[in-house]
Amino acid sequence: MLSSLFKFAANRVAGEAVDGLARRALWGAVAALLMTMSFVLGLMIAFWILEPLYGAVPTAIAIAGVCATLALISMAVPVYIDWRKRRAAVAAKSGVSEPSVVVQASNSLQDETEAAVDYFGALQVIASAFVFGLGAARQIRGR
Repeated sequence: MLSSLFKFAANRVAGEAVDGLARRALWGAVAALLMTMSFVLGLMIAFWILEPLYGAVPTAIAIAGVCATLALISMAVPVYIDWRKRRAAVAAKSGVSEPSVVVQASNSLQDETEAAVDYFGALQVIASAFVFGLGAARQIRGR
């Protein structure tokens, strides 16, 4: 009787975990699709705003250049993080004393970013950073 109760509880928990995972995957896919659509619309809006000022071809080249630059930075970030981890491991093995304030801040920022990505998901963190950057750009442009 007791084993049946534990078996039922375990199956229930496992079923809810799988259902929760499937639900998160489905809604994550929907969110990714909507974010992609909003990114494309944002690029179109940027083109429509800049095209009368600079012309169609220079505007398209500028937008493509910005996207390519962001893509290269995105591809470089994991390499940079691995390099920092290897460097920290070498420093830890060699017995180097307390790291500098910049290294501590960088490590803290990396830990907090990883925690945010683990908790909210990469897409939501990227979307939040985009919205924050857009607001900052508006404030800078307004001055």
